Order: sequence, then structure tokens, then C-alpha cells
Amino acid sequence: MYTVTKNVKFLQLSKRLYYNDTEIKKSVFLPKTKFKSWLSTTQMLERDNNVYESCEFSELYSWQRQNVNSNEFILHDGPPYANGLPHMGHAVNKILKDITIRHKLVNGSKINYVPGWDCHGLPIELKVEKLNENNWNNFSPLEVRKRAKLYATKEIEKQKAIFRSWGILADWDLNCYYTYEKKYIKKQLYQFYNLYKKGLIYRDLKPVYWSPSSKSALAEAELEYNPNHLSKSVTVKFELCSSSLPIEIKNYCENSVFALIWTTTPWTLPDNAAIVYSPVLNYSLVKITGISDTYLLASDLITNLSTKLKKNIKIITTFKGNCLSGLKYKSLRCEESDKQFFAGDHVTADKGTGLIHTAPAYSHEDFLVALNYNIPIKCHVDESGVYTHQSWLELKGLSVLDKGNDMVLSLLSNKILHLEMYEHSYPYDWRTKLPVIVRASKQWFLDTSTIKRQSIESLQNVEIYPEQSGSRNSLLSLIKKRPYWCISRQRMWGIPIPVLYDNLDNEILDENLLKNYNKLLNESGLDFWWTEDVQKLVLNTSHEKSNLQRRYDILDIWFDSGISWSCVLGDDKVADLYVEGVDQCTGWFQSSLMLSVALRNISPYKSLFIHGFVVDEKGRKMSKSIGNVVDPQDIINGKYEKSISGIDNLRWWVAGHGCHNTNIPISKETMANSKQAIDKLRLIIRFLLGSLNDSSQDQFELGINSLKFLDKYMIMELQKFDKECNVLYKNFEYNKICAKILNFIANQVSGLYIHHIKDRLYCNHINSSERLACVATIQATFETLLKHISPILPHLAEESYQFYPLKKSTYFKSPKLCINEVKISDSENVKNIIDNALIIKNDVTNVLKGLNSLEYSLTIGASNEAVKQLQILHPDNKATISDLIELYQVNSINLVTSDSIFVKKTKSISHLCKRCRKWTADKQNGLCLRCKLVIEEFYLKKEYIYD
Repeated sequence: MYTVTKNVKFLQLSKRLYYNDTEIKKSVFLPKTKFKSWLSTTQMLERDNNVYESCEFSELYSWQRQNVNSNEFILHDGPPYANGLPHMGHAVNKILKDITIRHKLVNGSKINYVPGWDCHGLPIELKVEKLNENNWNNFSPLEVRKRAKLYATKEIEKQKAIFRSWGILADWDLNCYYTYEKKYIKKQLYQFYNLYKKGLIYRDLKPVYWSPSSKSALAEAELEYNPNHLSKSVTVKFELCSSSLPIEIKNYCENSVFALIWTTTPWTLPDNAAIVYSPVLNYSLVKITGISDTYLLASDLITNLSTKLKKNIKIITTFKGNCLSGLKYKSLRCEESDKQFFAGDHVTADKGTGLIHTAPAYSHEDFLVALNYNIPIKCHVDESGVYTHQSWLELKGLSVLDKGNDMVLSLLSNKILHLEMYEHSYPYDWRTKLPVIVRASKQWFLDTSTIKRQSIESLQNVEIYPEQSGSRNSLLSLIKKRPYWCISRQRMWGIPIPVLYDNLDNEILDENLLKNYNKLLNESGLDFWWTEDVQKLVLNTSHEKSNLQRRYDILDIWFDSGISWSCVLGDDKVADLYVEGVDQCTGWFQSSLMLSVALRNISPYKSLFIHGFVVDEKGRKMSKSIGNVVDPQDIINGKYEKSISGIDNLRWWVAGHGCHNTNIPISKETMANSKQAIDKLRLIIRFLLGSLNDSSQDQFELGINSLKFLDKYMIMELQKFDKECNVLYKNFEYNKICAKILNFIANQVSGLYIHHIKDRLYCNHINSSERLACVATIQATFETLLKHISPILPHLAEESYQFYPLKKSTYFKSPKLCINEVKISDSENVKNIIDNALIIKNDVTNVLKGLNSLEYSLTIGASNEAVKQLQILHPDNKATISDLIELYQVNSINLVTSDSIFVKKTKSISHLCKRCRKWTADKQNGLCLRCKLVIEEFYLKKEYIYD
């Protein structure tokens, strides 16, 4: 203790009686560090580069693979497209992944994270086409493939450089995966063959989403829905065949009866093959005012039709839908044969007429009806979305989405009861931003029906974060509704479907052919399917060239990326985590799951962390046409907002906003909040480092064994903080971690601890046990804060660690202090004593409000039990230094027993100490006894023995 008594002994008396203000100031142990509390944009950019180089960010991944021997944590990277510079969506995704794996590394896990790129398919082709639009039509498939690969390779290098600069932990030079690599393609072809052998891949004629603008089939994940699409929608009348009329209709007919259908795709009417009804709905024969004919439609939709036509409708009779069984109607063209009504369970009464025009080649539901009733499937629309010569003569060569649609309306004008412009949600090609159609073509499919049940069961065992978001139900619903997966595409840039065909259009694929393809892939390169003739493809196999031909369809890019778990991790590993945007519920999450279940009966991931999309302050998606696109590099370089720059700000914004699977807002306000948070962190780090400028590990050991009550309480608060942060990290609630860190440094670190121990830290003897206890607690605070800041802000962590006197190496390569290994004896009692003292401190604060508390002495009255607890912190009422005086920041305290709590203040009769600024000096402009002893030792190197 620094309560000096008459028993103080000294080895040599000082003859020095006076110290000037400068000398006194020098003897105060103020925090001292070169770590800056603020960096300009230029300094911040230099700091980012220096940290990357000096702290060996590029070698860290390989270092930890060699030096960390604990359990492996696998985060499997979903491959971004190799086209265009990284945008804010990339920043959210990559930084969230990096926060996750850095947290695992800090806590001792070995990291398995191999970044990858999706290098094939339409997105790349469209970019290359745009770059070469003048010559595109003259390019051969090989030229397209050559330019696509060159483009993808260049884009990958650009993206790599930016991902590196963001501090993303990976081996960017030697350990990445690319879907156009030979080893990747070999594995993918091998797994295609395995699925084919299992009967899970097959070829068939089915309707698929088709993009006329891309001339290719599209997967559901390649669609964007335009909620404001306008369709020319018609109510069309089909004349019923009188000979087939059931008695429920015939008895009420004086003239022709027409069934009414409603469609938003008039272009499909030339291929009408049936009308579908619901056996459970009621149907009515009606008369429309001013029209002589009789009409048939669902009873529940009569009012809807009346409103459209603005005419009164009279019901003649009503009957159950099952009465329509066997009913026939005349074709729209007199030269075609009559067609039939069929029952279907997809007919509803929410819109239309309750009777559905059925064209099996242009609708998934119509296709299923055709299969059920053996209706021929005829597609008379080609790859460009144009009517073929097999359709009506007048339609040949016309586009179904514009002129062809109008021509159909013109040809059927006498059969159209009503025409309207109908606004609804309609699928668009996600790349060309143009409408798609549904069109039957012979494609390759993965049999999702066989693996659907097991996929759903596998998903039940997967942890999904955030759990309360509804993503699990959404993903389950999407899988349940998925009818089939078309895995073939009619493009040039991709992995070929490795199948040959004989003269009867039978597929030929076996293991010998596959081995030969892999050999050719090694020898001739990625284009072997296009460069080598069929004879070479079948060389050294039992197949004859003369009977075989190849085709040039490629595999869907979702198959490309969906098989990545096998190509990157191998068939025996399951990833601990996938982290992607909510859009991957329709994409990569599904394709990975289904392929893994199909090939090895398990999910490829144990957990999913699903984040949202970046939007502006008005909730709008980033769009060049709107002009609200924010470039992450502009944030880093200070171009978005001059006062905001550096990777820290970008990463803190991602952590603070990016962990929900809802919209992620970015604005100058959110970025300003990010900078404000970074500034607060830098200030507290600077203070902690400054306070540790003269510390050593030996002193830490001494200090940690000499903790005062407030020190112990702070250590316990650190342990609680550490535990709560670990839980939040485990649940990927990084926004809550950001809030917790800021709250903790403002309240526990600064408000509770630093505010109260400054006197001990600055003015006690530099090697006193009380000060060493304080420094040890500050060291524990610094290391615990850095542990939870570093995954989010690795650059700041490494920068500050370089100013840490106890540093071992770089931060991420150094051993970490485990705060839970610091044992606090009688911790429950410590907590109760400080908590109770803090309760009474509220009364102290109110009494001293607006005053310099250090100038006042207090008399505190409380219950006998409360006084006993306070006396543990203040055992001697005459003392001017105690745990309680430190906590209440007053001159002295007199504790008395009272029936009720009271606090009385009196001004101190002592004088202000010129050194510690407390009212403890015995004369004006003098020093208190503690400061006299410390300053004498400081200048005269005296050794005092304290009792």
C-alpha cells in the first residue's frame, strides 16, 4: 500500500526540497506510444499496404496450414463469376467469410478455405460478345472459347488483387480453384458419368425456361422476375362439339356453346392440345347481355368476367366440374381435328375462367397433363423464339414475343371475347434482361424427384443462420416445388456433355470413353471436344466412328459450381460452412445439396450462413441506370466520402450490417457511423498501448497476482465479454459483436475502469504492486479486445500489435492470452462487493454532480451489512488511498452505520497536490507524501521500503 506511516525507512535522505513544474510533469507516468489515434487518407492507405506486406498477409494461410495442429474448420467458397470488378456484394460476401475464418484461427482452428471462380457459361460469353460485337458473328466456337478463357483469366487476376487488398485470408497464388482447370473438369466429367450410371441423369423432351435472347435453356436461378411486366392477355372462346355435350349442358342449349379460356401467352394458342378443368369446382352456363351465344366457365369467376366486359351475365345452370369429363371442342383452325377436356388439379378459381388452355410444349404444368393423358408434345418454336414452318403458315419466321403474338391475335380476332393489358410478375433472363419463354426441347436432366426426399431430410440436420429468417422454410419449399433440373445449355463456353449419339439418337457413354476423354484433355487441352474428330474421341475403345456423332451442348454452370465440393474438398469431406447471399437458395445451395445427396447420400455442408443484398438508403438495389452504385474501392480510397477511407471502414460496415439475410443498407450515414466506430477503437487502443509502453511479461505475472478489487472485477467483466462475443461469433451475429465491442469500451473499459485507475496508473511508483496490477489488467484488456476486433479488422489489429511491447511475432501468428485462464479467487464475492458499491456510487454521483469530486470528503451512511461490504474496500476511515476512494474518486470517506443510505459532502481541508492533482498535500503548492516518495525515487534513484 502507499499509505506511508511513521515506520517508513529510507536508505538515504534527500536534501532536495523543491521540484519545478516541468520536473514534476516528467515524473508522472503518462501513456506514451507512437500508435496514432487518427490517420489521414494517405496514411491509411499506406498503413493498409504496409500491414499487408510487413505482417505477411499473403503467407498467413500457408503458415497456419503448416503450424496449426488443431481441428480443421472447412469453409467452402462459392465461386463468383469471373467477370467485372468486385462490387459491394462481393465485399459483403468475402469479408463475412474472412471474419468467420479469422475468428476460428484466432481461437486455434486450422483453416481450410480455398477461394474459387465460376469461369464458364453465358455471363462470360455475353461479356466477350460485347467486347467483340463487330466480329462476334464471324467467330468460330473455338475462337469464342479462346477469347472467353482469356477474358475470364484477366478478370480473375483483377478480382484476386482486390480480394487480397481487403485482407481476405487465403493462398491466392497456389491454392485457388477454377472451373476451367483440367483437374476440375476431369473430376466433373467423372461425377457426371457416376450420375449417369446411377440413372440419375437422363435425356428427354421437356419444357424448360428458354431465353430467345441467349438462345439457351436457363435454370430457375438464372431468372429475374419483373413484377411490372405487361402481357396482352385474352379471353378466347372455344366452340364445344354438340355431339359430346353432357345432359347437364345439352338441355339448356338453344345454339352454340363456347368454353372460355384466359391466357397471358396468346402465342401458345396455335399449339393448343386440350382444355383442362377442375372436377371439384362448380361450372356454369351463362348468357352475356347483348351476345347470343352461351358460354361455359367456372361459377366463382363469373363476376370477374362481368367486370372485365362491363356487361351483365345471367346464369342458366350450374353443375359440378366432373360433368365435363369426355367433353370435346373444335380446334381453333377448322382443318385440325377436335380436341378434348381433361381433369387437372392445378386449376384454381383465383383468376381467369377456371378452364385452362393447354399447350404441353410451353408450360411445365401442361407438360405433366400431357404425360398423364398421352397427349403428343409438339414444339413449333425454334431456339431464337421464332415460329417454325411446322406452325401455322402465317406465323413462320415471326418472333413469339412480339410480331408472332400480334399475328395470332389478328388471326383469332373472331374468337377473342376480350383483350386486355395484364400487369404481372414475369421471368426475364438475368443477363440480357429480356423476357424468356417456356419451350420444350430435348435436354439433359438431373432426376430431382428421386433425390428430393433425401435432400429435404438432409437439410433438416443443417444449421441455418440466421435461423429466424425463414430461409430454411424457403429452401425446403423451393426443393419441394422443383419439378426437374435441366443441366444442359446451348452455348460454347463450358464443359461439354461427354456423350456420343448413334444413328438412332441413342446415347453412348462408358468408362473407356471417359478415360479417353481425360487423356485427350491432358494432351489437347480444354477444347478437345471441339478440336478432335470423333475417331480420336473413340480411339482405343470398342466403338466405331462411322456410327457415332457428337453434339456441342455444355453443362449448366450450376452443375459446374454445384460439384465444387467434390472437386475441391474430395468426396470424403463435408464443409463446416457455406456463406452466400439469399439468392443462392435458388442456386448454389440447392445444386450443391442435390449433387452431394445424389452421389454420396449426404449434405455437402453442416451449416449455412445466408446474407442479403446491398441497397441504398432508399432500399433500392445497386443499379447503374439509377446511378446509386457504390464501388467498395471508392470507400477505401476516400472517393465515396473524403473523411472516410481505408479497409477498416469497409470491413466494419460489412460486419455491422451484412449478417442479416435482408437488405443491407449503405449510405454516407452508415459509412460515417463506421468511421466513428473506428475512431473510438483507435482512441482506446492508443490509450491501452500507451499505458503498456514500459511493461514486460514478468511484470504481468507479478501484477496479475496483486489485483485489487476493481482489477479483479474488470478481469471478470473481460471474461464475461469474451464468452458473450464467442457465442455471437458462433451464431454469425457480427453486427451484435460490433455493438458489444463499442458498448464495452465505452462503459466497462473507459467508463468503469480507466476513469478510476488513472491516478494509480499515472502517479504510483512505476513498479509498485498496485500499479503493476493495473497494468496487467490493461494488458488483459488489450489482448481480449484485440482477440475480438481482429477477425473484423485484421489490419488495425496488426497495426496496433506492432506497437505492443510484449509482441511475439505478427498478431495472427502469435500465441493469444486466454482471459479465462486468469483465475479470480472468491469471484462471486468480488462481484457482489463491487456491484453494491456501484449502486451506492449513484448516490455519490448525484451529491457531487457538477463538482470536482476529488476536492470533497464524504460521509456515507448505510446498513450494517452494506457498511461491512464497503469496509472491505475501505478498511481505514482515516486513509486517503483505498479501493473505495479509487472507485468513488473522492478525497476521503467516512463510513457510518445508518438505518438508511445517505451521502454527505464536505470540502477537503488539505491542499491540491501539484503532481497527482488530488487534495492530499499538507501545504499549498506542495506534494502529497506518496508523490514526494515517488518523485524522489524518480530523480535520485532512492529505494524506499514501505510498510
